[in-house]
Amino acid sequence: MSGAAVNNSARPVTHNPSCTSRLSWAKLSWRFLLRDWRSGELWLLVAALLMAVTVSTAIALFSDRLQLALGRQVAEVMGADMVIRSSRPVQESLQTEAREQGLQLSTVLEFPSVVMAGEEMQMISAKAVENNYPLRGHIRTADQPFSPDQRVDDIPQPGTAWLEPRLFPLLGVDIGDKVMLGNTWLTITRAITLETDRGGDFYSFSPRLMFNLNDLESTGIIQPGSRVSWKAMLAGERDQLEGFKAWAEPKLDDSERLIMADDSRRDLRDSVVRLKQFLGLASIAAMMLAGVAVAMASQRFAERRFDSCAVMRCLGASRQQVLRLLVGELALVALLVALPGVFSGWLLQEGLVQLLKGILPAWLPEAGWMSMVVGGATGVITLAGFGLAPLLRLQAVSPLRVLRRDLSPAPAASWLVYGCSLLAVFLLLWYHTGGLMMALILAVTSGVVLVLISLGIQFALGYFGHRHSAAGIPVFWRPAVSRIIQGKGKTSAQLLAFTLTFIAMAIVLVLRTDLLDRWQNDLPENTPNYFAMNIQPAEVEAYGEFLAEHQVDTSQLYPIIRGRLIRLNDLPVREAVSKDEQDDHTLNRELNLTWSENLPEKNQLEAGQWWESGSNDGLSIESELAQRLGITMGDRLTFIVSGTEFTETVSSIRTVQWESFRPNFYMIFPKAVLEDLPATWLNSFYLGSDNKLLLNELITRFPTMTLLDLDSVIRQVQVMLAQSTIAVEAMLAALLIAGLLVMVSVIESTIDERLREGALIRSLGGTRRQLLLMQVGEFILFGILAGLLAATGTELATYFLTTKVFELAWQPVWYIWLALPLFGGVVLGGVGWLGIRRVVSESPANILKEV
Repeated sequence: MSGAAVNNSARPVTHNPSCTSRLSWAKLSWRFLLRDWRSGELWLLVAALLMAVTVSTAIALFSDRLQLALGRQVAEVMGADMVIRSSRPVQESLQTEAREQGLQLSTVLEFPSVVMAGEEMQMISAKAVENNYPLRGHIRTADQPFSPDQRVDDIPQPGTAWLEPRLFPLLGVDIGDKVMLGNTWLTITRAITLETDRGGDFYSFSPRLMFNLNDLESTGIIQPGSRVSWKAMLAGERDQLEGFKAWAEPKLDDSERLIMADDSRRDLRDSVVRLKQFLGLASIAAMMLAGVAVAMASQRFAERRFDSCAVMRCLGASRQQVLRLLVGELALVALLVALPGVFSGWLLQEGLVQLLKGILPAWLPEAGWMSMVVGGATGVITLAGFGLAPLLRLQAVSPLRVLRRDLSPAPAASWLVYGCSLLAVFLLLWYHTGGLMMALILAVTSGVVLVLISLGIQFALGYFGHRHSAAGIPVFWRPAVSRIIQGKGKTSAQLLAFTLTFIAMAIVLVLRTDLLDRWQNDLPENTPNYFAMNIQPAEVEAYGEFLAEHQVDTSQLYPIIRGRLIRLNDLPVREAVSKDEQDDHTLNRELNLTWSENLPEKNQLEAGQWWESGSNDGLSIESELAQRLGITMGDRLTFIVSGTEFTETVSSIRTVQWESFRPNFYMIFPKAVLEDLPATWLNSFYLGSDNKLLLNELITRFPTMTLLDLDSVIRQVQVMLAQSTIAVEAMLAALLIAGLLVMVSVIESTIDERLREGALIRSLGGTRRQLLLMQVGEFILFGILAGLLAATGTELATYFLTTKVFELAWQPVWYIWLALPLFGGVVLGGVGWLGIRRVVSESPANILKEV
């Protein structure tokens, strides 16, 4: 019985040895963690990892909030987050589903009509709105036409109407007069100066009259067959909108088109897209810096455990058990740092938001929880990608190291170390940019830098290995050269760390400059703020003379011919394009065709040549439209204008800056092709706020002309871009701080070796001044070399990022070849001096006793 009892009691011990083993190893890793924390061995690794999580979380949160805010500002220009347009009332089932999913809904009708006042009548674009219009943005009105305006939160009351300022002189009316719309009279109460959703086709706008939707039935205008544009305007949270979009798109009929805010205004969209890309790049740069810091801290963490691993090997521990123990300790560090890192990242971005309050968008939404999850996960991935490789050396620690302290394991293969790091970077790049191209560009750039470092070290080994070559090196640089020659693996890691740090900061700085210059060029001080349309051919000369007489800054006059694309290479256009593009809006409406003898401003040829003056054939097409429809050089396009068909061959493809607020066109022809077809004329001009009364005279002089006021829209765009500029500057400042922290961590990772070298030099008669010059000289040399390598990597990366991702013109940045080596030498020398003061001040006797 007693034997049975013994057997039974033994079963729980041997029943599941793997669980017991895992539990014991976890406890042992925890004990090692507590011991190392109390001894101060972990502070550098914890600090580097904390920086990785903090910076990653802060930038992820700040970027997410800013992108949401900018997306809201784009939505304000459209008046909603999403719009369903139709030539018929929007399906009731769609509206019901939108309400059930918690979305706000507002119905808007737009239609052409005629308004009368006394003996005068005028073609207008009438808009009927509900009480909750607009869902995003606001309306601005003035008490008198062309007088200062103010924001309002209401709409026209039943029985009243708001008119655009240009309608007042055309109808000869004032505030308080009545106009007749259909069968009802409406009292004019305000002059409307801004509708947030007044976008789309600039060339089909008539003067606006806005009235209450409750008055629509009394006008008697809407009848079967009437030309009406129905809009269901929707607003809500991002996940609600995405869910409704996925549900609604398959159920739209042929007349309905769903438009998201990001797709509604190209003039805003392109700038916002570039800003999002830049914020993604800043996030990537921060993660690279954090990864470098973690890699160097992990290397120091591993090197300081050679002795303890040797002792464990002497006591019977296998290589796998040693590695499991230390990886477990590292995993515990990651888990314990992740939560406070996420919290500190939230505090950092919140402090930044408060600091920039009043400059950033007034409404800055809270970021989603996913940004914090990504921030915490980034720290873990960074530790795995950058910190695991140095720990692999601990498997190779020999038990003989207990007797021979100089017996250190060989460094892990460089391809393994750098391969793990680059893989981690690439995965993070791909996730945060959402674009494979940007991730590949930066990954390839990092690979090129690695090759350059390897080749540079091989060259140094071959050249400085000879005594006569080393003799010409300044004394205070010889330790640096010696370190390169004697410890090329460790030197490569440090040089790579400094180089990637400089590259990350330089890329963000260079692209920031290009981005801000592009915005400034797109919206210069005198950006045209008025479009004049429907200028009759007989009035073109008089119109030009009027602007010249009053010294108005104006753009080129363009003829507008309304035509439809019907065939592509002799095939009906719907058969010639892909199935996905058969519903492209350019195929479902008339296009604005024009002629020009010169390439328009802000246009650039992508392929082909511009025609010579007097040419009678040719066609230039906008590049994005050509790409969507699969049109290439030499294709034949057939158009119909007022019953007349003509065919032209594509002779050039050009890019257009739609955000420039200038007349832009999909199709441009030589003058001889279109000059005999009926046309009206268009141009844009700039008019200062102190000269607005000139508009009354202009409208009276040319009553058939349509005038579109873009002043309020341009102001809104300029405010948004100014806020974006502040965000870019804040990102750059955060990266600079992160870069300095990386340099400190790299220096600290080599402090043990420097202390021993300093003690030996001092014990052999070297002075503190000589030691200081040697150490600082080494950092200056490292800074110059890292700066030169970083200049090469920066030029390579910015070329591909500028041309392939941001779609900007690239120019060599000559100043970085001087600035980066100088910056590297000065900053690294200064940070090095701060970091190695302990090497100079520490007593050699104390250091040598510990060795």
